[in-house]
Amino acid sequence: MAATPDSGNASPATLRWRREYGMVFRAFLAQNVAVGCAFGAFGVTVLPLQEKFGASRGGATLALALCVLMMGAASPVAGTLIGRIGLRWLMTIGTLLSAAGYALLAVTPGMTAVLLLYALPIGVGLAMFGPFPSSVLASNWFPSNPGPALGVANVPLFVALLPVIGSVLIRDHGLTALYLMLAVLHLLALPFMLTIADGPVDQHHPSVHDHAAHGMLPTGAVLGRPAFWVMCLGAGYINAAGITGVSHLAAFAAEKGVAANHAALLLSIMGGAAMLGALATGLLCGRLGAARTLALIAIVVCLSWLILSTTLNFIFMAIAALLMGAGGAGVFPAVNMLAGRLFGQASLPRVMGLFGLFTLPLIFCLPPLAGVLHDAVGGYGPVVGIIIGGTAMVALMFMTMGRRTVPADATQPVPVG
Repeated sequence: MAATPDSGNASPATLRWRREYGMVFRAFLAQNVAVGCAFGAFGVTVLPLQEKFGASRGGATLALALCVLMMGAASPVAGTLIGRIGLRWLMTIGTLLSAAGYALLAVTPGMTAVLLLYALPIGVGLAMFGPFPSSVLASNWFPSNPGPALGVANVPLFVALLPVIGSVLIRDHGLTALYLMLAVLHLLALPFMLTIADGPVDQHHPSVHDHAAHGMLPTGAVLGRPAFWVMCLGAGYINAAGITGVSHLAAFAAEKGVAANHAALLLSIMGGAAMLGALATGLLCGRLGAARTLALIAIVVCLSWLILSTTLNFIFMAIAALLMGAGGAGVFPAVNMLAGRLFGQASLPRVMGLFGLFTLPLIFCLPPLAGVLHDAVGGYGPVVGIIIGGTAMVALMFMTMGRRTVPADATQPVPVG
């Protein structure tokens, strides 16, 4: 029998490389299962939920808003638990919670139950194994330059795939089949969650999460920095605009006369562009700085909605979806880079947990209010105007912050605000 390479013959450098990129893959998988199922699949369920339960547009889109609400509310607790039980068990428990939520959605009797399930098991699960802990995992394994690892971990492949798969499943088998498939995806990810390691282990720091917990800035020190609040307001608004796009883009396109399959295609284009946007963000942060990158993202999101509001041409709408997806996917990696730059890598779990909590008002309110405003005026015109104006102001905020920060080693905090 021919000999095959194994770990016993590999050099320490090769073993470390496999370990590092194996953990980035696990971060990528967790982020994709969490975000793909919650956000990617949700856009194609809005109209079916309205039809099945007789809900309003605002009521149907409230489900995702409640999910985001609970994710943000639970994020500070998740940040603390990273230092107590580690990422492995936190992300495993979160995966199980979300799986249970989707399984129960398959047999839910009404819209009230849908809202509760999106809020509790799914929303809390997202906080425990979604973008926040996944990004911490990727950052821990590349502390000196986390940008590329964060970009890979946040590539939203499932956001691109699930709208098309979900629309076909709903068309042929109904909502129940979609929700069962989402539950199975979570269960398939469990073996990978159970083999997570928080970060590199050496003789001085046998537990990376214990070391990080001791090196964290106190909560008061984080909240006392004006830069933290600028980061929350600006990035929170861009995130809220992105979630509004995910929730309403298919319905927005349908109202403009776009066929249902083409509307689902717009969501897939948005998801596909997000993959490139996440990868590009890590590189842009290294060249422009995280604050300037966030300003650029705000400009791109603003431009995408401007195009959507002024055209009926599907090609131009597809370009706008591409821009929206590329911009929105870069927010979380860029915020991670900015938080590490301003507060230091050891404080990242606490800063990002607080970021999730204090961005809740924007993220929770904007998507359902967009639905309520749509129902009140009979169209999306005012909604689009608010998004365009808000993202333009956010771009100016981050441009101003960018003049006071420069790209540097993300493991060391800088005295900005």
